[in-house]
Parts: sequence; structure tokens; C-alpha cells
Amino acid sequence: MSAASPELTIGELAHRAGLATSAIRYYERVGLLPLAARVSGQRRYGNDAVARLAFIGAAQRAGFTLAEIRDVADRADDAQELAAPMRELSARKLPAVRAAIERAQEMQVWLETASRCECDSTEDCTLFPQPGDLASHLPLHTPPGSSCRRATN
Repeated sequence: MSAASPELTIGELAHRAGLATSAIRYYERVGLLPLAARVSGQRRYGNDAVARLAFIGAAQRAGFTLAEIRDVADRADDAQELAAPMRELSARKLPAVRAAIERAQEMQVWLETASRCECDSTEDCTLFPQPGDLASHLPLHTPPGSSCRRATN
């Protein structure tokens, strides 16, 4: 077999990519990975498949859906340019990621405060809104390190 011909079996490709063979078959089925060449009925892959799976994995870790990954990959393949579709998709996804980070930071402060809570009931605790309070997010009324006990009048 020449160096340019597909040489990896699906098992070898799966091992290199750290995936199950079923994931590779699925990626072929949904158009993320080009169909493999067949040698004696067995799928055979080249290093381009290893690179494509690395691209898919990196994009998944960045939060892209499989449909988004396919769109970026197809547009990059057609135009031989990755930058434009990556910029477009990243610009669309960044606001949601920023919002998720902000929400996670709010949760962290709330949980850190809750880990020091010594209140006897939810009525005593500023971590829990009282009836009539309009709380659209986690109530974070206490500075870090202070008590969450509600002041009594």
C-alpha cells in the first residue's frame, strides 16, 4: 500500500482519536466525516480522517453542536477557507458563553455564601427571597466572607 492510500482501519482510527468506532460510523452517517474507502470490505482511513476527528473534537470542546461543526467544515472545504465561518459562528456563540460564565460566577458566590450559612430558616437567610421579593437571579446580597443572616428590625 502506498503512503497516500488509506491505511487505518476503523479500530485504529478510533484508537488514535480516542473515540468508539460507533462514533466514527455516526460521524460518517451525519456527514461530518467523509465515507471511508473500502479495502476487502473494510473501512480504511487516511491521516485526513485523523485530522478531521481532531477538528471535530476541538469544536465540540468549544461548545459547537454537530450541525454547527458540519456547517463550518463544509464551508471551509468548499471555499478552502476556515477563517470566515469560524469568525461568524464564534461571534454568534460568544454572547451565550459570556452569559453562562456570568451565571456560573453568580452561582459560585451563592454557593460560597451558602457553605458558611448558619441561619435557622429560609426566613432568616438572605440567600432565599421572601414572598413579594422580585428576584430574577440568585440573590447575592452578602459580600464575600459575611453572614447571610437577614438583619432583624
